[in-house]
Amino acid sequence: MTKVIPFSHLARQQHLNFLEHKRREYREREDYLMRLRKLLFQIEGQMRQAEILQLDLLRQVADHFHIPLEFPSLGDRLGMQQFFTENPFLFTLTEYLADRLTGAECYRKILALAGEQKKE
Repeated sequence: MTKVIPFSHLARQQHLNFLEHKRREYREREDYLMRLRKLLFQIEGQMRQAEILQLDLLRQVADHFHIPLEFPSLGDRLGMQQFFTENPFLFTLTEYLADRLTGAECYRKILALAGEQKKE
């Protein structure tokens, strides 16, 4: 009439189902991480491109006022931070671009810096 299933078969099937469930869970999470990594890579590329365009803008302003500007390596984040805080021209320009200086104040400071560089 009824067939008795041995406990070992039931336990084996339970373990196999558990493993399959964990494999699917792992794959879903791994696929999600892969999509996030791709997105992060794209965003990092766009950020790098925008940063380079910002540096180019600063270089154009420096060229316009005949102020020599040598940026550190793009990969040197700490060097870039120090360069921006220690370079008086960049400090003045970033203050202006952040709306902490008026155009007239910025221009006056740039002229003073250009005058100092001509004396050197």
